Amino acid sequence: MKKIRVTVIGAGSVFTPELVQLLLDRNLAVEELVLMDIDRQRLDILSSFAERQIAQAGANTKVKSVDSYRDAIPGSDYICIQARIGGNHMRTLDEELARKYHIPFVETVSIPGLGAFLRSVPVYDEIADLIKDHAPNAMVMNFSNPAGALTAYLHAKGITQAVGVCNSPIGFASTVAELLNVPSESVWMNWKGLNHLTVVDQLLVDGKDVMTEVIEKASEWSSGFPFSRSVIDDTGLGLSSYFQYYFHSGRRMRELLEKTVSRGQEVIDLERKLLTEYARQNTVSIPDLLKSRGGYRYSEVVVDLIESILTDNHKIHYVNVQNNGTISGLPDDTVVEVPAIVENGAILPLKTGELPVLVKPLVLTMATVYKYWVSAALANSLADLRRSLLIHPLFPDAEQSEQILDEFFDLNKEFVHPYY
Repeated sequence: MKKIRVTVIGAGSVFTPELVQLLLDRNLAVEELVLMDIDRQRLDILSSFAERQIAQAGANTKVKSVDSYRDAIPGSDYICIQARIGGNHMRTLDEELARKYHIPFVETVSIPGLGAFLRSVPVYDEIADLIKDHAPNAMVMNFSNPAGALTAYLHAKGITQAVGVCNSPIGFASTVAELLNVPSESVWMNWKGLNHLTVVDQLLVDGKDVMTEVIEKASEWSSGFPFSRSVIDDTGLGLSSYFQYYFHSGRRMRELLEKTVSRGQEVIDLERKLLTEYARQNTVSIPDLLKSRGGYRYSEVVVDLIESILTDNHKIHYVNVQNNGTISGLPDDTVVEVPAIVENGAILPLKTGELPVLVKPLVLTMATVYKYWVSAALANSLADLRRSLLIHPLFPDAEQSEQILDEFFDLNKEFVHPYY
């Protein structure tokens, strides 16, 4: 197997040990692992942990630890981007702003989604330029949220080999497998839509359609189906859990207002505990606590994909790629999340047909919202940001949306230049 150089941007993430362990377990001939983060303290903790993992595995992988994009990217075969620009502190400020205006929110929904995108843009500009100049053939895998919009932005910047990854498909397949008492590997899903806004209209287990059985067995308000019984039955679909913020926005907003601690604050506390554990020199295994973080198993998607590119094993992957006719009725340049296979190193999406009529208007609207985000970032256009919020189903009227943007830019002076 060809020796490869894997670069991780945002390697101070608490998920890095999972990625390292999976690369080692699959024996993917990683000659050099480049770990990059601007937070040197976190980077040192994670780099040291990676070296202990490698030593325990008896592997020959070299670890290079750097704190600049320019030192990380040249010569890379695979570039994994898992950065959170502004950290969880800025995420909590996004959440506070959404609470103030009573807009349902979670990491990629409404203000936190827009905030994470806009803060990422200046960094992605630098990364894209460096990839084009110093690693033009690298496969770029974007973990960072909002995964679909940021993958679309990379494409717009000329990084057409970028693919977005998410753990939601793995999670839903596991839910189906548990309901039916079958292995997750036996589940095939006609998974389609946008990242965090996907539907499943066909479920196969060993070639048998089990959609009706799954809908009947699904429990309302469960982790796999966080919807009312009527929504589950009336749609008859497997729905991304993020649909709950649109279909049950009033209920979710009430719950968010009742909480005394936001998810961003919970994550800060959880990551503090994980970093303390990682820093212990006798820690060589991934703590169970990592499973409490929402991004657990993202790394599995990435390593599965790298393995398929290296071995042509024809495994099904669920990834974010340009549509190009994969989902009928969506623009070709929309980044969609669909099943795909790898052939001769190329990721080939599988045609999934049209979106169900019940969800198509919302998905098409949000695809247009993300298109305005990308065009706003490319042209530094405040007008395009305003247009995106005019049609966004969760934002209030035009005047309040303008006020939200004013407050957002005031809070984010360190990370985002004003748009005009």
